[in-house]
Amino acid sequence: MDGETLRIIRTSNKLTIREFASKLCVSHSLISRIEGGDRRVTKRMKNKVMYTFNMTEEKLVAINLLINEIKI
Repeated sequence: MDGETLRIIRTSNKLTIREFASKLCVSHSLISRIEGGDRRVTKRMKNKVMYTFNMTEEKLVAINLLINEIKI
């Protein structure tokens, strides 16, 4: 998972950075830095996102495939 994937999950749930951060119990500045590419998504953060938003590894793979399709 990277910052772009995190942003897609956040925006598809119609959440602001602050709302998203609140759901994950992290600071909004951390989410902003991850989305901006200044910080990496840790395994712990990935697990929090997956648990909070009821995601599976398969859903993450599908999101990444769609992101790559759009870039081409």
